[in-house]
Amino acid sequence: MSAPFLPHGRISLSGIGNVLAVAASCLAAIALSLSLGVAPAWAQPKSPLTIRAGGQEATILADQIQEVGGANELLIAVGNVEITQGQSRLLADRVELNRDTGEAVAQGRVVFFDAEDRLVGDRVDYNLKTGTGVVHNASTFSAPYYRLSAERMDRVGQGLYNVYRGVFTTCEGDEPAWSFKMGSGTVALDDIAYGQNASFWIADKLPLVPWLPFFAAALRRERQSGFLFPEFGTSSKKGLFAKIPYYWAISDSQDMTISLDTFTRRGVGVEGEYRYILSQQARGTFSGFFIREMLRSSGDRAQLDVPENRGFFSYKHDWQIMPRLSLKVDANATTDDLVFREYGDFLQDRSRQRAETNVFLSRAWDTWSLVANVLWYQDLTIPVATELQRVPEIKLQGLRQPVPGAPYLQYQTEASFTNFLRAVGDGGVRLDVHPRVFLPVPVAGLFTLTPFAGGRTTYYNQRAVGLRATRGVTVEDTIHEDRVRLQAEGGVEAETRASRVFQLDGAGGIAALQHVIEPRMTLLQIRGFNQKANPQFDPSIDRIGRVNEITYSLTNRLNAKTGSGPNAEPVRWEMVRFVVSQTLNLRRAISQGQPFEDLTGDFIFQPNTMFRFRADAAYNLYGVGLRSANTDLTATYRDVALTVGSRFNDISGVNYATAQVSAKLLSNLDAHAAIGYDVRNGSSVESRVGVDWRFQCFAISAEYVNRHKDENEFRFFISLLGVGQTGTKLSR
Repeated sequence: MSAPFLPHGRISLSGIGNVLAVAASCLAAIALSLSLGVAPAWAQPKSPLTIRAGGQEATILADQIQEVGGANELLIAVGNVEITQGQSRLLADRVELNRDTGEAVAQGRVVFFDAEDRLVGDRVDYNLKTGTGVVHNASTFSAPYYRLSAERMDRVGQGLYNVYRGVFTTCEGDEPAWSFKMGSGTVALDDIAYGQNASFWIADKLPLVPWLPFFAAALRRERQSGFLFPEFGTSSKKGLFAKIPYYWAISDSQDMTISLDTFTRRGVGVEGEYRYILSQQARGTFSGFFIREMLRSSGDRAQLDVPENRGFFSYKHDWQIMPRLSLKVDANATTDDLVFREYGDFLQDRSRQRAETNVFLSRAWDTWSLVANVLWYQDLTIPVATELQRVPEIKLQGLRQPVPGAPYLQYQTEASFTNFLRAVGDGGVRLDVHPRVFLPVPVAGLFTLTPFAGGRTTYYNQRAVGLRATRGVTVEDTIHEDRVRLQAEGGVEAETRASRVFQLDGAGGIAALQHVIEPRMTLLQIRGFNQKANPQFDPSIDRIGRVNEITYSLTNRLNAKTGSGPNAEPVRWEMVRFVVSQTLNLRRAISQGQPFEDLTGDFIFQPNTMFRFRADAAYNLYGVGLRSANTDLTATYRDVALTVGSRFNDISGVNYATAQVSAKLLSNLDAHAAIGYDVRNGSSVESRVGVDWRFQCFAISAEYVNRHKDENEFRFFISLLGVGQTGTKLSR
């Protein structure tokens, strides 16, 4: 007879003595029966036996139940034994129960149900009074895919166990593809499993990570505090590095991920992201990276002119205060101009030209909107702080709407107040008001003529007196002087629209095409007072002088419609759009003999959901040629997706091309590649190639990155189902 176990698996010496005495009595009774030729007196199957233990009733069912008298009132149940108490249920071939102490020993096909959780073991020692016990050679499954086994699991509460020599995995099968082994730990079956002295194994044969001081994994919950898996690597510039992340589930509406980053040639850094949700209308994130480069040589820092303490930070907040009142914050800051280039990961991060902070408070009405904005930015391309900050800028925008009492007239108003600040150079204050009135006149149903007239009043508290050099840059020189620029404008708009529908009867999946032609022309004249010697803060407002020009454009559209099935509505979309526009500057025609501004075009082609192409360009007619051009192509066919783009700007010197392709090679294997190419310099800016290989309980991702200046990086990740990812980063 097996000895009963007390809570936490401790053996009672007095209990052993009692059990041995009972065992001796039983053996004597059996020997006497056999000598007399009489079988032992086992009870026949009967109705459930109910006992009271620990303040609760326990029901016992079995094929045979024998009650052995004595001080301990030992009860032996054999065959399809089932003991139910509250939310706990014990199944076994044989159970020995001490009714006095509540200790039960179960053997043979033992299954213990702890509420919804099922544990299987070779033997279970369980105390019906205390609800504690031990499962030997235990294994359990926690939905949806968590599996845990251990030489011993001590039940210390409902769903709560102390684990000794445990194995954790989310893989199926007797030999899991990966597992964490731990010397000891704790598991809450509906919450978390964590342990100490852990190791990470592949196929139960290879200790890929021989020792981890701590291991944790959330069970049945998406959010649970605990360490994530570290990342290791090496870099020719940063040396050996390690990243140790920790996830903190602060509350149901807050969490944070914080990492300790160490670089043997740079120093120790911290990286983190804090996320919160205040309500359905308010949420935000704060992220940042900071490093103290105490291991970097002072000569290297001096050559690059970077500080010892470096980092970049971002804060985003979105608050819908009322249905038409909102507050948005998008703040970004860096300690120096080069920190993104050295510590950024993707090309768009490493090539950032600005770190910009915007705060918007917006109020909208049916035809009006009021926006208060604070714009503060850091130009990462220049060493001198000549950035023009707007603190604040308040804009009132009114849509074109009927004049009260005169519905045949329409009016539109724009107004703004801006306070400009500069660290190097002069700032100032500007107030601008720009109202206009329109009179739409349909002409014989063919086109619409809209004469308009308006004015502009702009107040400055500075007057420009020239240019001056300071700290190696040239800035505008101003003096304090209140001045008002007055402008009057007038003109006429002419526009029309013609369309025709072509029935295709389902050819190519298209039922009909609509061709729309929209020509438009605007004549504008502006005359003014005090139009010179004004500060040049914003070209769209401050550089407006005497104007005499005609702007014309032609828009062609093809709108497509699919056929409608019995239970489906037709799908409509813009298949083609081609817009050409240009401005004829009559004033410059007289002064310079070059009346035409750049010819611009915008083209969109989307024949179906698998293909989309867009391009825009600006062309100079007087020898300069192409000033700017941008293209974007996206194509998807079955399991292959392609994106190609290019950017060209003659003024800023930008000329590069990008391409990305991804494909599903097998049902569980994806591949991707990307390249960024500097056409002007004839060199690759960045190229990437990688694969993602998915299995039942894990995925492997490998990526090679080649950057300019001989910087290469290889990344390898193992993503574990239900746990997270671990991997290495190798650079040279």
